[in-house]
Amino acid sequence: MSLKDEVLTELSNNEYISGEEIAKRHFVSRNGVWKAIKSLREEGYDIEAVTNKGYYLKKMTEKINAAAVKSDCKDRWNVIVMEETDSTNNRAKEMAANGVNEKSVVISDSQTGGRGRIGRPFFSPKNRGLYMSILVRPKLSVDYAPLITSYTATAVSKAIEKLTGKECTQIKWVNDIYINNKKICGILTEAGFDFEGGMLDYAVIGIGINVLGEEFPADIENIATSIEKETGVKLSRNELAAEILNNVYNIENDIHDKSFLEYYRKKSNVLGKSITVYYGNESYDARAVEIDDNAALVVETENGRKTLNSGEVSIKL
Repeated sequence: MSLKDEVLTELSNNEYISGEEIAKRHFVSRNGVWKAIKSLREEGYDIEAVTNKGYYLKKMTEKINAAAVKSDCKDRWNVIVMEETDSTNNRAKEMAANGVNEKSVVISDSQTGGRGRIGRPFFSPKNRGLYMSILVRPKLSVDYAPLITSYTATAVSKAIEKLTGKECTQIKWVNDIYINNKKICGILTEAGFDFEGGMLDYAVIGIGINVLGEEFPADIENIATSIEKETGVKLSRNELAAEILNNVYNIENDIHDKSFLEYYRKKSNVLGKSITVYYGNESYDARAVEIDDNAALVVETENGRKTLNSGEVSIKL
């Protein structure tokens, strides 16, 4: 961690701290601390300096910052922040291939090649969204792997509602989160398996959330929105990232337990609705009747019931 990040972590405790104390704790000079404070101010952090009291962080910047994320995490995470990348999932998969074992998250301020399911592009502009990929290695059998996406959708939904103070989200099976019938979040899970042992080797959970802003490109403005636009709340992306990480930290136990499915079902915006199912080149009309204990969608068709473990659905208006 850089000295600047270490200083920010010290300031994140919501109390005054002297430059001398920071210098002693981190074995640096007072001048080094001052330079770190100056750099943080240039990034937009509102840091007050009071004689005989020290420095005080009055307002966190909206810039994504690893120390700011970690300061709100209840547990230890390896947090990597980038200005821009093609896809945070690509970076997290590289980490998995290189043998990184600790729970890690890659967050980027923007993506040039963000993608959703089936290779669809994901709008990822600078300074507006939270684009993060979580690398975990839970001890789960292959049978439990399909639950990861629905579990994450529950974690994201809870984080948004806690920080906005509003019961505003709906979950569209299997991987999208909506507010007021418009998409604000997509989730893409990619995994590696130990085929001989039938166990998960790793999971990379990509999460893209439209947090800030009110304007979208013409081709998606009728289907996409942001948390700010729909709730009027400007969330801190650092706080939102930390709250999501807090919610998924016990992923192994939570998925084995499956109790999260009660919330997932309650938040579903497809149950009881007439839908169109898309599977490969096939499409057909159905009615969504149930989400089973494997997070599969049970639908009623003219030929009887079907259980969908994959595919896409759209709600018929």
